[in-house]
Amino acid sequence: MTTIHTRTKKTVSVTVSPELYQQAKQMGLNFSAILTQALIAELKTAEAERWKRENKPGLEELNRITREHGLLSDQYRTF
Repeated sequence: MTTIHTRTKKTVSVTVSPELYQQAKQMGLNFSAILTQALIAELKTAEAERWKRENKPGLEELNRITREHGLLSDQYRTF
């Protein structure tokens, strides 16, 4: 019986300075884990920026309405 194994990761080539590579290697750092975490953080940032750009007109309209009419909760605020 043959088992088909699918890869859950993709091999990539990354270029770093020799000094940086040597320091990381001496410290026993996991390049794959570090790159994965850095990419996740960058993707979250890029997605948030994209969302802001795409929704800017709607947010500006909500701000305009709030400036003109206030918030529904204004009459209940005690501060």
